[in-house]
Amino acid sequence: MRRFPYIQLARPVNALIAALGVFVGAQFGLQGSALEWTYGRAWSTLAAALATALTLSAGNALNDAADAEIDRINRPKRPIPSGRVTVQQARRFAAACVLTGLIFAALVSLEAFLIAAGAAGALAAYAGFLKRMPLAGNLTVALLTSAAFYAGGVAVEGARHTYAPIVFIFLFTAARELVKDIEDMEGDALHGARTAPVVWGKTAAQAAASAFAAGGVLWSPVPFLLEWRGFGPLYLAAAALGVNLPICWTFARFWRGGSARQTQRTLKTSAVFGLIAVYIG
Repeated sequence: MRRFPYIQLARPVNALIAALGVFVGAQFGLQGSALEWTYGRAWSTLAAALATALTLSAGNALNDAADAEIDRINRPKRPIPSGRVTVQQARRFAAACVLTGLIFAALVSLEAFLIAAGAAGALAAYAGFLKRMPLAGNLTVALLTSAAFYAGGVAVEGARHTYAPIVFIFLFTAARELVKDIEDMEGDALHGARTAPVVWGKTAAQAAASAFAAGGVLWSPVPFLLEWRGFGPLYLAAAALGVNLPICWTFARFWRGGSARQTQRTLKTSAVFGLIAVYIG
């Protein structure tokens, strides 16, 4: 990865998760509307997924550019603090990703284009100032991440059937973003970033992260209990084993002094298993 700094800037794992969210959202849009996959719908979903991945990659690059000085302390091996990419190059890369993403979104529909443009603006605002406001930045990232499901629904004209996974991913992403802020607390405090753990203290931020994670765990059986279409016993079992148990275990360790980095990695992995559970349910 060190030989390909622009790929590292883009954070391809995060981009892939977002793209998968688009496909899951499209699947639920089709199921809820009693429609089938067609070549046209598959192409629209692929275009929306590419637009989402590219827009997120742009946001990641802008975030690294904005945090260049902070990352010299928190993440010195990342492309900018390690000297492999300049701040200006990262911004140009972000602009190229946004432009390409907007082109793909425009091929889907006007609504998809407006969603992509709004997401790009929100990511720029996040990198510029929202991430330095307690909780505001965390909720922005969570909203944008969960919006990938909505984009998938838009691609197949069934957006109203994507609300269940949107709530699920929003809650877990908010928890992960707070844990990441705890991990970065030292560098953020040194450079005056007003993140939740810096302003509220580590314990309060940890409690907020735990509350969001608990909300996600408690939400996971709700679609099954309400007998929503597509949330059967297989979904419930996969969510319990692949999502809820690992999250409960890792937060129990976190409160006993466990690593913030390991906690946020578990949340990221659990989000992937959550997508799988939703898809196979």
